[in-house]
Amino acid sequence: MASGRHQRLAADELRPDHAVDPGTVRYRLEARLQRALHHPGQAMRRGYLKQQRSQGLTEFALIAPVLLLLTFGIIDFGRGLYFYITLQQAANEGARVAVRASYFIDPNGSTHQWPTDADVATAVQQHAVTENLANPCPNGPIPNNGNPVGSAQLPPSNSGWIFITDAVTPGGTGTPNGPRGGLGSLPAPGPGCNTITPAVGNEAIKVTLWFNFQPLTPLIQQAVGNRIIITAYAVYRAEYSN
Repeated sequence: MASGRHQRLAADELRPDHAVDPGTVRYRLEARLQRALHHPGQAMRRGYLKQQRSQGLTEFALIAPVLLLLTFGIIDFGRGLYFYITLQQAANEGARVAVRASYFIDPNGSTHQWPTDADVATAVQQHAVTENLANPCPNGPIPNNGNPVGSAQLPPSNSGWIFITDAVTPGGTGTPNGPRGGLGSLPAPGPGCNTITPAVGNEAIKVTLWFNFQPLTPLIQQAVGNRIIITAYAVYRAEYSN
């Protein structure tokens, strides 16, 4: 170590009393100042970039919840629209099968194989694709006089019900309330359900679907009570002949 009146320590050395040499500190500050004077843009750029990173993180933390809410909201809207379009097509197909006797005429032309509730349910389920649909009361009545809002009876989450009824009464309590072939392979209706009175001429038959759609977004779930009942229906007039 050099000695003298103006003795300086190396950058990585300390005095025995662990005090930092003022000369060393002054030397380092002077070096940084010289670099800043000779390269002012570099120093300013470093400070600017550090400030921008901090500001960007703060802004992202503020807008991230909003972006996530919008993203999942768009997904829920798309799912709901898909279910509605699919169910409406399924209801149309079910009603078409219920009234079209020509699809069930015996090839020999001697007898008619009239459509049944089971045929309608099969056609609806095939066109509903991913939706799970059941027939608790295949020929009604439709709960709450046909209005799902406020109804105490609703399908389970992400599943639905099929009703084949008359086209006049809202709750499906009139007759005729089914295709000419009757229930088909479906079991007999349980307590509280209507018995089937098949159409025989050109009466109107209505196919109604209720689907309990459950959104994914928690905020939307709270807003709609954790469910949205999607309804679809189709009314066709029978084309039977004796």
